[in-house]
Amino acid sequence: AGVSKEDAEVYAEGVRRGGTLVSARVPDADRARLDGILNRSAVNLQTRKAAWQKAGWTNYNPAAKAYSADEVRKERSLYGTEV
Repeated sequence: AGVSKEDAEVYAEGVRRGGTLVSARVPDADRARLDGILNRSAVNLQTRKAAWQKAGWTNYNPAAKAYSADEVRKERSLYGTEV
């Protein structure tokens, strides 16, 4: 989908941890408006990756189980309302 393997692993890990990934191809004329909408609840991928690495994460493991609802809540509480 036009992203590096490294970024793809971070996106996949975010989804495994309860996040939502949105990707869209839009006309240039609509980009600023749609970026504004999507960025209201976006996370900083590099900041999140750094936090995971500090906690011991190295790369996406497709065999790892998805987070439970409780684990998702705990994960989200670590970051507050980061945008």
